Amino acid sequence: MILDLGDAYPVDETERQLPDAASALVLIERELPELLPRLRRRHAEWARRFGPAGDGRIAGIEAAIALGVARLGLRHGRFGDDFHAYHNEGHALDVLLPRIDALYAHRAAAELGHEDWLALELFAATHDLRQREHGHHEAPVGSNEAASIAEAFRILGVCGFSAEREPHLYHALELMIAGSTFDARPAPSEPDPEGSENSAELVAGGGALAPRLPQWLAQRDPALGARACARRGLHLACIAADLDTANVGEPFGSLLRSARELAEEREMRAGRRLGAANSAQPCREFLLHAQTRYLEELHRFASSEGESWLGAGKRENAVCMRGLVSELARPGCAFQRATSGAEVLRAFEAAAGLCIGA
Repeated sequence: MILDLGDAYPVDETERQLPDAASALVLIERELPELLPRLRRRHAEWARRFGPAGDGRIAGIEAAIALGVARLGLRHGRFGDDFHAYHNEGHALDVLLPRIDALYAHRAAAELGHEDWLALELFAATHDLRQREHGHHEAPVGSNEAASIAEAFRILGVCGFSAEREPHLYHALELMIAGSTFDARPAPSEPDPEGSENSAELVAGGGALAPRLPQWLAQRDPALGARACARRGLHLACIAADLDTANVGEPFGSLLRSARELAEEREMRAGRRLGAANSAQPCREFLLHAQTRYLEELHRFASSEGESWLGAGKRENAVCMRGLVSELARPGCAFQRATSGAEVLRAFEAAAGLCIGA
């Protein structure tokens, strides 16, 4: 490991409930029955293109993906009791399935190899495992990301992998998850009680760490930073960061759905009920200002692959977002009159629907 995590992020109740792939598969087969068949079709296509990945490795990768998705769904998703509207198994599946498929089909990713794609799949399934962590000292890597790295390594271990046998995989996964950290910037509305630990706030507040990882690694471990496995991992970290934030260039409706989910999660993490009056202004400011700021000022593509794939869509979305914000800012409109977060979100959806349909 590059980070010195020690025992900072131990096994929690979710890990005890789903200790291995067999326990996760029961949940996956019941709740997400199409996941493994879809992965197996993809892996068969990759094997035809690239050749086999090695005895038992694909089965281990699929087991690790299933365990990561299942744990995220149980801990912060629709299978448990701490639902996060954005950071849940749905986001992991968005990255894992349609986004990786779309990037794979794009000419910009033609140079990526079999092991690169498998590593990106593992990133998708494990990068948001933990969302309520605090106080990690390994800045600039976030606490949630550090905890997710620790758990991702435990997942690899129970699925038959080891850092001694596959250091390239471990280094790549660690750098990818670390690189998905977002800078904590001043909140666009009133301070959140959880501060910079609120991952919905972080997504809206800063840029991905991935492009700055080379400088960090050069200072932390110059010998490792010069090795080919680290250079590969740093490249994959930049691609992973663009996969994680691909909504900036996806169809405008996808970007708006993410905005709504982040607004909901942000209020939940701040302890404000959407039906209460004190959630109206934070929701309004987040949807009116933070998303435009994120799209136009804070988000930067981390990789040439990501920019080639998503750049045109992002430029189109920026134009659409300016039009939507102009409508939402109009005095006397339903968005401005709303007296609770729930009303703000309904008015946002109505205006967004008109914008998409225009």
